[in-house]
Amino acid sequence: MIFNYCSLATPSIHPQSFCLKPPISQFKTIHGFSRFHRRFGSPAVVVSAGKFGPNPADEDPPEAPEDSGHGLYKFQQIQRQASRARKREEEQFKKEQSIFLNAIADVEDAPENVDAIDEEGAGDDLFGEIDKAIAMKRKEFVKQGLLKPNPKKDLVVPEEIAEGIEELEPDEVVDLDEIRELQGLTVISEDSDVDESEKLDEEGSDAGNVNGRSSSISSFDVDFDSFGQSKVRIVEPKFRMSLAELLDESKVVPVLVYGDLEVEITGIQHDSRVVNSGDLFVCCVGMKTDGHLYLSEADKRGAVAVVASKEIDIEETLGCKALVIVEDTSLVLPALAAAFYGRPSKNMAVIGIAGTNGKTTTAYLIKAMYEAMGLRTGMLSTVAYYVHGENKLEASLTTPDSVLIQKLMAKMLHNGTEAVVMEASSHGLALGRCNEVDFDIAVFTNLTRDHMDFHESEEDYRNAKAKLFSRMVDPDRHRKIVNIDDLNAPFFIAQGNPDVPIVTFAMENNDADVHPLKFELSLFETQVLVQTPQGILEISSGLLGRHNIYNILAAVAVGIAVGAPLEDIVRGIEEVDAVPGRCELIDEEQAFGVIVDFAHTPDALSRLLDSVRELGPKRIITVFGCAGESDRGKRPMMTKIATDKSDVVLLTSDNPKNEDPLDILDDMLAGVGWTMQDYLKYGANDYYPPLPNGHRLFLHDIRRVAVRAAVAMGEEGDIVVVAGKGHETYQIEGDKKEFFDDREECREALQYVDELHQAGIDTSEFPWRGYQRVTETVSKAA
Repeated sequence: MIFNYCSLATPSIHPQSFCLKPPISQFKTIHGFSRFHRRFGSPAVVVSAGKFGPNPADEDPPEAPEDSGHGLYKFQQIQRQASRARKREEEQFKKEQSIFLNAIADVEDAPENVDAIDEEGAGDDLFGEIDKAIAMKRKEFVKQGLLKPNPKKDLVVPEEIAEGIEELEPDEVVDLDEIRELQGLTVISEDSDVDESEKLDEEGSDAGNVNGRSSSISSFDVDFDSFGQSKVRIVEPKFRMSLAELLDESKVVPVLVYGDLEVEITGIQHDSRVVNSGDLFVCCVGMKTDGHLYLSEADKRGAVAVVASKEIDIEETLGCKALVIVEDTSLVLPALAAAFYGRPSKNMAVIGIAGTNGKTTTAYLIKAMYEAMGLRTGMLSTVAYYVHGENKLEASLTTPDSVLIQKLMAKMLHNGTEAVVMEASSHGLALGRCNEVDFDIAVFTNLTRDHMDFHESEEDYRNAKAKLFSRMVDPDRHRKIVNIDDLNAPFFIAQGNPDVPIVTFAMENNDADVHPLKFELSLFETQVLVQTPQGILEISSGLLGRHNIYNILAAVAVGIAVGAPLEDIVRGIEEVDAVPGRCELIDEEQAFGVIVDFAHTPDALSRLLDSVRELGPKRIITVFGCAGESDRGKRPMMTKIATDKSDVVLLTSDNPKNEDPLDILDDMLAGVGWTMQDYLKYGANDYYPPLPNGHRLFLHDIRRVAVRAAVAMGEEGDIVVVAGKGHETYQIEGDKKEFFDDREECREALQYVDELHQAGIDTSEFPWRGYQRVTETVSKAA
């Protein structure tokens, strides 16, 4: 790692700029940034030498000793000191409550008589006292409801073993126990996970389970990968308030209120299927359905109050005690959720990322960079939600709904998260899901055609993205990060307050604050030399392709904007070797490359194939599909791009939903001037002619077949690109959602490539040549 600061001194670091929120003057309190300040220390202060005052004359009377006790007896001083120590201890506990609770979460409950712990100990007085103190503290936390009871589990001995033991001599019993211990026999408690016990039965008594993965490691072996890593227990915070308090905190002005406003609310939901007892049910009117139609289901599930935009009768409900009528339920939902969960984003640094492509990878890079600065950082992205560190939750949407956003952020804050990186999708911004999120930094990656099934026009799509930047109004704490290679950059820069500081990045424009001086691409590594206002960074990344250089530059620009140390910027970015389903390399030691990527728009596919071409492959073999019930206009565009930039293309399905896959493929074939009838006509002759540019085009409506055929075509020096699904692990056909993972399909196909070739099957064409001949030979032999 080389840092050439170009004759500049080490950049001045402003710890508050990491967060850009008080408490420093107008900034918001973020724990952790003060730790950074302490880490680098305060600047040295040079004080000029002063004159000492004259010594008192010998004839002056002696001075009375100073009253260091300030009029208090020694005992009173000790009491005061103890009181202050207790206060500091309480403040520290409140500040780091989750850490204290996690430390003793798995400890078993102590017996009623705490003194009995000494009798169970090994006779060490020190450890006995410590155990007793822990037991008493845990008992106190359980009473306060901060921890769940964890009663001591008795050893369950099977009846047949117990009968046998009664017949054995004491020495024999000891020998039997030792034998069983060596054999790895385990007594599983009744509350153990059933699935885990089944795994143990299937894998044998000497199979272990390491980090949630079954393995055949002996119980005597050590898992060095997890050595030194402590499991962090994520605590689920509890919230409750009266309906009257919620309306007051959210500043929602009702049109009409009916019932008991003092009813206690323990949750907020707008989906009747997930309502729990004590929840407030908000009847939202969506694009496909109306929440008012599901009041009875929400009532049966335990809803105690309802917010609606239509007058409804709650007299006949089972448990609804209050009704609030508002003009627009979708508009008030974010405000209600933010108020209920305590507006958590105001107490964390929040980085929002808007753009068509690159949001997920950029989010991973920024998260790693912030963690390299020593900050607990959460993430809300297309791939996954992270509380902080490696504490992962599965993601369902790029931008979760307004209730889930506030709930997840409250969970993060409760567990010590100090910063959050969040993808801000056009859907989320247009539908108001992010309305109550207090963003500090807005990042613009790029803008190309997407989601035309949702947005009325490309201008409407751009305006939705721009809502994130319109919130950048405070020059003291807000920052704009913009890719000025994109033609839409001036539009995004103009949003919000023009006085808000801007950090620009680009690959083609050397006037950008952050830009590459030089870069090298390969199939396994990307090396880039980055110019920044604070110096030059040399970065070696496992992220592949030119398009990932843009993502790296975006993350560097964020680091520069918040005054991050250059070494932390580099260390964080280099920590990210790969992002699930984003130019992910599938390596089974084959002689050709296989890449799986999420590219599902014309621009994303074009950038991906350009990046792959720069790697110098012999051929590019691309397989992709277009989603059903979505933007039909991009289908022929993507086929034209794929056939222009790939040597071989296989068209297939990608979540056709309720649309006929063959109709989707017909739309896609229009990109090369073909129709489905033309393709079928060629198929009747068992020959598909090359395209005018000499490239080949095949199709199959079953994605598994297309992916495996593309992988089987791969030869030494080729690169197979499987695009469209990336990290997704499902295929939606009709109303069925079934497991499907492009990465697993590629790995599976790679296992059989050699066997196909050994069987005499020519996989360079599709359908495979020799397949019918081999099948006939096998049939005759049978």
